[in-house]
Amino acid sequence: MLGPLRPGKEAQVYVCEAHPQTGFELLAAKIYRPRAERSFRAEETYLEGRASLRRGRATHSSVARAVARRSAVGKVLLSELWVRREYEVLGRLDACGVPVPRPVACSGDAVLMQYLGDLGGPAPRLVATRLGQEEAATVRETLLGAIALCLSDGLIHGDLSAYNVLIHEGRPYIIDLPQAVDAAVHPEAQRLFTRDVMNLTRYFARYGIADDGALWAEDVWRRYERGRL
Repeated sequence: MLGPLRPGKEAQVYVCEAHPQTGFELLAAKIYRPRAERSFRAEETYLEGRASLRRGRATHSSVARAVARRSAVGKVLLSELWVRREYEVLGRLDACGVPVPRPVACSGDAVLMQYLGDLGGPAPRLVATRLGQEEAATVRETLLGAIALCLSDGLIHGDLSAYNVLIHEGRPYIIDLPQAVDAAVHPEAQRLFTRDVMNLTRYFARYGIADDGALWAEDVWRRYERGRL
């Protein structure tokens, strides 16, 4: 480890020297805090319908009950689920071309992934970046294309905003994905997808880019339901 990066709601990220076999010079280690220290409190919203609640031979219902009761076993399962989910989602999205940090490894409480930045510091968040007019339009189109591509793979970020997009070498990368939901089974999937779109729409309005995000979200969702996305 070379040093800590910015803290997040759920985890502390460190920049690390990478082993040559990884193909990277630097990596980011996202180490989740103990659940009692986390500030993200809407876990149940994102866990509904999640197929990966299974663990070993445990059934979906037994694991769900342990999580709901917040028993000792349930708390351990929930923490492991949150970390494993981010690693798995990063892998799926990277494989289908969505701009996300490439995952390298995962342990019980940490995800090792591609580091976006350099030794001088991490790539800035979108919310802290001042873009030119043409650049803003390009970044917006890239992000909308990315979340449509996520949906075509059956995933929705669920908490997307300018705070969890990094701008690295002029390109936006989506981060913070442990809460990603399965579009086909989550009861609030369309609402969460639309909320992600509207968060981006409101952000880019500051650049004078006016469009009907709700209409775009509705069109993309309908195409997804018809298998035409």
